Amino acid sequence: MSVMNKEELSKLILENQKEMYVLAYSILKNQADAQDAVSECIVRAFENRTSLRKRTSARSWLMKILINVSRSAITKRQKVVLFADPEQYEQEPETAEDHLWSVILELTENVCVVMVLYYYEGFSVREISTLLDIPEGTTKTRLSSGRKQLAKWIEDGKERGHVI
Repeated sequence: MSVMNKEELSKLILENQKEMYVLAYSILKNQADAQDAVSECIVRAFENRTSLRKRTSARSWLMKILINVSRSAITKRQKVVLFADPEQYEQEPETAEDHLWSVILELTENVCVVMVLYYYEGFSVREISTLLDIPEGTTKTRLSSGRKQLAKWIEDGKERGHVI
């Protein structure tokens, strides 16, 4: 099979740029870090495009690079001490959708990433298992855990009289 050319890779990246950002944000939970991770992913994809064996798995290959870059960024970030208190800045009121997204981001990284890949990115359980190098059973367990946590959040909101 021939190597994916730069134009094909550029098209793949453009078609998936929003999804790439959402995935990076779900891992890093920070806009600037997510943007940096997507940029780093694009650079690595171009540098390593000869390693892509099947064009049919190009999207998965790209997301795998992004997951690895994002996880590396977390490791680097853990060595940095934050001095600014993010709560000191006023925030606009959250919509119900924003609030749901913030609840999803509060899930553990493992559960959050699986939920985003499955529900937002549309990957199958098998594809997610391959992307994250985990068994399919683990993927299913994390999806189930995420669903239960979201259902509990919705029930808690109803009990407090919040409309979702």
